[in-house]
Amino acid sequence: MTPTLSRPFRSLFLLAAAALLAACQSLPAPTGFSAAQIAVLKAEGFVETDQGWELTLPDRLLFDTNESNLKPEQVETISAVARRLSNAGISWARVEGHTDSVGSDAYNLKLSQARAEAVAAPMQANGMALPADRIIGRGESLPLSSNDTPEGRQDNRRVVVIVEPQ
Repeated sequence: MTPTLSRPFRSLFLLAAAALLAACQSLPAPTGFSAAQIAVLKAEGFVETDQGWELTLPDRLLFDTNESNLKPEQVETISAVARRLSNAGISWARVEGHTDSVGSDAYNLKLSQARAEAVAAPMQANGMALPADRIIGRGESLPLSSNDTPEGRQDNRRVVVIVEPQ
């Protein structure tokens, strides 16, 4: 004798099975960047890190000592990158300014903020959304290199652009 399920139980079972099958067929919401956006990021020199996609331009947006002004060629490079990102549907970024360890902590924090703002301005002018809380001065807190040499200090006077999916 084959056991039979009661009609209400069988209906409940079929409904649950149908719901599970439907859930298996639905796709998860997309996360991250599309393949086309990743191609643009890579073409522009961005590298994927655990912080997001970081851009360190060929000259790594380095600054002279006590300087936060960009050279005209740096402004054009940043503007072009911002336009290409914006055209690819990437319009959200974080800009972080850094300094070497020469000078007081307070001075370096202010200088790093000015550097971040200098890089953010041409990005904003070319389609990037950069709210004030995404333009950050880090001072001397995150050195790339030792501040014991002129070359190391130069490495640390930089701005990094980080993009991540919204």
